[in-house]
Amino acid sequence: GGGGGGGERGERGDWSASIPLPLKALNELCFGSLESLPGGKLRHSFPEEYAARAMDLLHYRYPGVGGESYMDLVTNCREVVLALERMRTDVAVVCDVAVARVLLGYFTGTPIEQIPEIAISPGLGLVELVRGHSGFSIEHHDIVDVGRPSLLAS
Repeated sequence: GGGGGGGERGERGDWSASIPLPLKALNELCFGSLESLPGGKLRHSFPEEYAARAMDLLHYRYPGVGGESYMDLVTNCREVVLALERMRTDVAVVCDVAVARVLLGYFTGTPIEQIPEIAISPGLGLVELVRGHSGFSIEHHDIVDVGRPSLLAS
């Protein structure tokens, strides 16, 4: 159905024939012993950790077993970056906000120290990297509300 553009839809935007490939490298940053801490509570519950993190967002590693830093994510994402660079078709990557910062930082040439500060709105949105002659540009797209409550809003 639908009028015209069938060939283009098959090449761009029709993910029905795609195969999802779960990759551990796209998992969210592990907060170690602070994993169960509700979002936004680090500052008040663990002021020393909050201050240490604020001093060095790139290298700060969350305390406890499995705690990670942005540098750990940079290392973990190398395989994904190499795979994405080899792709010659459109690719959808579903990942955590911290991982998205690492990937966007790499593809836009952002200095590594600035990666933890790349602005990304968590929630229902899409960030598109568009390949051009001089590199990549970023386009932000809002996804239409489908009537489901957001867990981030509670």
